[in-house]
Amino acid sequence: MSEKQSQILIFNAAGELVAIARSIRSAAELTKVDENEIELCCENRLSISGQYCFRYNVDPSIADDTLGKLTIDEYDKLCQKYNLR
Repeated sequence: MSEKQSQILIFNAAGELVAIARSIRSAAELTKVDENEIELCCENRLSISGQYCFRYNVDPSIADDTLGKLTIDEYDKLCQKYNLR
């Protein structure tokens, strides 16, 4: 991860975007999931941790108005389209 902390997209077990955290630490506090597991999810080395899936919020950045609308599958497809993963 870069020096600048990335926001974390938090998806529920159904794959729906439910929150955007300002950092891995914030995501961990919010979800009660271990920071290392969140990082592994963001790097696609772990698919789900607890009841959540996590991704780094990279450019093009996802805004708060997508809460409840964007799914993890749609986000991953966007990242592939723009060669972000």
